[in-house]
Amino acid sequence: MAEERINSNAVAVSTDDIAEYLRFAQSLVRQVGKELLSRFRTDLSVDDKSTGHGFDPVTDVDKKVERVMRDAITRQYPAHGIVGEEYGDQPGNGLTWVIDPIDGTRAFMTGMLHWGTLLGLSDGMRPIIGTMYQPFADELFWGISTEAGYRHGKNQTTIRTRRCKTLADAVMGTTGPEFYRRAEELEGLTRLRNEVLFTRFGGDCYVFAMVAMGQLDIGIEASLKPYDIQPMIPIIEGAGGVVTTWEGGDANQGGRVIAAGDPAIHAEAMKLLQAALV
Repeated sequence: MAEERINSNAVAVSTDDIAEYLRFAQSLVRQVGKELLSRFRTDLSVDDKSTGHGFDPVTDVDKKVERVMRDAITRQYPAHGIVGEEYGDQPGNGLTWVIDPIDGTRAFMTGMLHWGTLLGLSDGMRPIIGTMYQPFADELFWGISTEAGYRHGKNQTTIRTRRCKTLADAVMGTTGPEFYRRAEELEGLTRLRNEVLFTRFGGDCYVFAMVAMGQLDIGIEASLKPYDIQPMIPIIEGAGGVVTTWEGGDANQGGRVIAAGDPAIHAEAMKLLQAALV
């Protein structure tokens, strides 16, 4: 399985290597953004990938963009592995690119703006580079372990999460309650909603980007795949945030994930979530 291989062995990566890989990732997500823009708010071919868990759409654009990204990675780094949402696992030397061609396909197919292309790089143990690009807004988010940044047009800046005094002051985001498919997961969401200042629904990858940018205090989801979260982890952590599973473990494999800008708020939120899981 892709998940098992990604977490098998860590590959040593130099600072220069990270800089090179980050430049490549930023360039590639911007490159495929042109294709996405050409098809945004047009007629799309949509299939349903669901297996009894609601509607899980994939468009012809998702598939085309992932193929373009895979081909570019293979040309530039033929020894590297690739994991993508649409075409699975291509083994490599341990360094593994993780692709979600359109995170937020429901938004994309309905003409909404909360979607983006995700591309991350794992060293075999955890993601070390993350990028997210929304071409309509021309917003690029990126992160490594020590810093995170944001570029809009020609303007680039460092981003940081914000401190939050109490859970009652926190603003929380999640894509939607329909993705909390178990009773205990919905209970965890409800407990947090009752304690925070307010909850904003909708957003997909933008939920975690806004935590990194200091616009949200908490981002929470209950049914993520590795490619949904791995590219976002370096962005959140590089900005000073914390991202784990609800149980406090490694979030690389997705599932029930919570991110917070303030470590103290993260700890408070996890107590409520863990109480719901008992």
